[in-house]
Amino acid sequence: MVLILVHTWFPHAGSADVGKAYLEVMKKYPEDRSLSKPVLTVAVKATKDGFKGLSIDDIKDGKIKEAMELNYKRMLKFGDLVKDLKYEIEIYMSGTEAMPMVGLSMPE
Repeated sequence: MVLILVHTWFPHAGSADVGKAYLEVMKKYPEDRSLSKPVLTVAVKATKDGFKGLSIDDIKDGKIKEAMELNYKRMLKFGDLVKDLKYEIEIYMSGTEAMPMVGLSMPE
């Protein structure tokens, strides 16, 4: 299992505009079920510094590159539309996928 997590941070002011920008981005770069399955489409929390958003996708085998390209396109467009938007994209692998990289395997 490979997961892509996208964290976003944006200011309190203009949150409705951020919502509109999100809808615009998702319309231009819609979910592609051939690349991934959403685990968490979007979750948002308020913090003392603004809002923090999170999305998580479970990437299908052999589709990491394409899924990352889609996420980068989305976030670049989102950043163009939202002043002061910050984001981070992370990739996580399960132990079953990560262990072979160091010549090991997960116990049964």
